[in-house]
Amino acid sequence: MPKRVPAKVDARDLANEIIRRARGGVGNSTGDSLPYVVRLSDPPRLHERLQLSACRILRHPIAIVPAACASAQEWLDRYSKLARR
Repeated sequence: MPKRVPAKVDARDLANEIIRRARGGVGNSTGDSLPYVVRLSDPPRLHERLQLSACRILRHPIAIVPAACASAQEWLDRYSKLARR
């Protein structure tokens, strides 16, 4: 029986798949450059670090928000004062 040679995996294809799964299938999977939001725990969990690495490989714009925020509005209220300093 011949041995099967594993297919070579491209890092960009793998990163696209990580982001597609994290988004839950929402958005364009053709390498669009829509902003991507990652909620981070303290310390970041494995799946969160994986998403950050995937965005770095693809050079996607990314927004990192604390996991404690329930909504974007809460995040803006909490952290907009820090940006004005």
